[in-house]
Amino acid sequence: MSRSAIVPAACAISLALGLFFIFVWAPHPWGWEGFDHYHQLALTLAAGQPFPTMEVPWGYAYFAAAFYRMFGDRPWVLLLAQALLNAAVPWLTYRAALDWTSQRTAIVAAAITGLFSFNTIYASTQSSDAVCTVIFMAALVVFGHALRRERWQAFAVSGLLTGLAPQFRPNLILVPLLLAGYAVFERPTRRQLMAAVVLLLCAAGALAPWVWRNHRLTGTVLPTSIHGGVQLWYGTLQVGPYLHSRAYNPRTVFEAPAFDYTSLANVPIVVQAQFDCTAPVLAGVELAYWSDANPIEQRVMPVRDGARRYTFQIPPPGRDAVVYYYFIAKWSEPPGQVVRTTPIGGSHDPFVYFVSQNHLDDLDVHGDLLDVFDVVQLVRRTAWSERVPFDADLRKVGVADVPQAVAALLRATLGDKAETAVVRVAADDTRASVTFADGSTLTIPRQWSGRITDLAISEGIASSVMTSRRSVRGVINANRRLSGMEGCEQSVEVAVNRVFYRYEPQTMRRYAALSLDNIRRDPRGFLVASAYRAVRLFIIEGDADPFTAHQFSGSRRIYALGTAVTAVLLILCVAGVAIGWRRGDRIGLPVLLIAYIPATLAPVLINMRYAVTVQPLMFVFVAIAVSAIGRLADRPSVVSPPSAG
Repeated sequence: MSRSAIVPAACAISLALGLFFIFVWAPHPWGWEGFDHYHQLALTLAAGQPFPTMEVPWGYAYFAAAFYRMFGDRPWVLLLAQALLNAAVPWLTYRAALDWTSQRTAIVAAAITGLFSFNTIYASTQSSDAVCTVIFMAALVVFGHALRRERWQAFAVSGLLTGLAPQFRPNLILVPLLLAGYAVFERPTRRQLMAAVVLLLCAAGALAPWVWRNHRLTGTVLPTSIHGGVQLWYGTLQVGPYLHSRAYNPRTVFEAPAFDYTSLANVPIVVQAQFDCTAPVLAGVELAYWSDANPIEQRVMPVRDGARRYTFQIPPPGRDAVVYYYFIAKWSEPPGQVVRTTPIGGSHDPFVYFVSQNHLDDLDVHGDLLDVFDVVQLVRRTAWSERVPFDADLRKVGVADVPQAVAALLRATLGDKAETAVVRVAADDTRASVTFADGSTLTIPRQWSGRITDLAISEGIASSVMTSRRSVRGVINANRRLSGMEGCEQSVEVAVNRVFYRYEPQTMRRYAALSLDNIRRDPRGFLVASAYRAVRLFIIEGDADPFTAHQFSGSRRIYALGTAVTAVLLILCVAGVAIGWRRGDRIGLPVLLIAYIPATLAPVLINMRYAVTVQPLMFVFVAIAVSAIGRLADRPSVVSPPSAG
């Protein structure tokens, strides 16, 4: 085959493999709908509804939605388009490689890409990687053209493409900065500096709609998705003996908060109430609220979401605060209109909600709730005779020791068994522990900072104690019997800040706080784990444990093959970098871009999929190594002439 035909042939092979994986057999378990819920997101957008999350950026969802709007719910049409786009990756690899190495090596890189690109696999399922790799490689080709021709228009297009790429893979958010810096470093002139500014402005323009939308909803600047917080949290759990699976790290228990709270102080608090009672008729609802910052009771009217579902907005407190609220409902009972409050105690026993930046501390600063921190203080009094905050208030409602506190907390879930949930309280000079009926334990160090994460809590009753809370005043009313109609009218499901534009930014902040707490406890372990993941990022690693790796038919064989192939490719890539560097190839940019991936992702939970975007660049170095090996194999052996004699 002539050299000129190899690159088109590689594109054809890529397309053929893509079609085979779509319509015949795919080496992955996800099917056409993929694994990140993009199918449902795309259908939602195609139906004209707004984008309902910040968990993932909107680039791929809108890309898929365009096909659903035009062709209906036919995923194969979308996947066919992905396979066609992916067929351009070998050519894009070839064009980009020409800026860095010889034409022969660029052709070999295209051939390797056509045969081995993992992007071809992801093109057969609804995954943002399939399209992102094409955008990323197109941006590099245009950027190379911009550097050669010094045309600001090409820099602008490159900026738009690199600004679009993070809408598919958020970790690429800093690539425009890297390209702009490289351009100025390579040619430090005023003209090049202006071109780099154009690139950055165009990248910012591509990102602007997403950033503006997120800021409008949350009051927070969120240039990418909020998913980085949880990924970092998972990464800090996969350290030491739990390097391969966070599922077995006992600190996963702290993922659930001890309180219902938010750290978003500068946006309204969204309260939703679903009244489940269908008879009598609900005539109207108001929400009454006040806070420790402003103790004057205020009332707000709702927006009605549907039958007996109401949404209220409490103005933003603008600072850490404890917010109190209750509902005032008017019911049309047979004798006439009746006013009921929920909770039944109204202003004397309201719901409590916290606004605080202290994600891991005791937020119940006024002692309104019975919670895990009260249990801890009661244990500390038993163990070391320490003072219990709000002790008088607790005693008034019959909570004087650990068993009584646990019973009051868990009576709603354990019933009569709550009275015997505590088996033993033991202590020595360094720690105290509570053992529960199911064998779970709550252990408290004597030297305690006040953070929930200083405790050791196992799954079971102990973790239920950590996440349970109830109004101190409500403990008195727990046994009050309600009439059938009154009980019905008290059937209200309440959710505070559970709309995605409140809940998701809050969880991102909480996960970040948990992550920093984990890193503070074991910085060396985190650094070692990050170094391991920097290499692991480029290698498929399977496992028979379902909590460690996804299990599917034939997964053991596929994982083993994937490990072998990716390990060989990584070794060849490293060898290619060394060879290219020694022979003077212009490999600085692709090396930087490959290194960028582990530099930005090694601290978080990763798998090999996150390296797919730069895999074509790795194939360039594999091609350098393969070409060098081929030249050695073609070199004629030197045979010494026979000696005269």
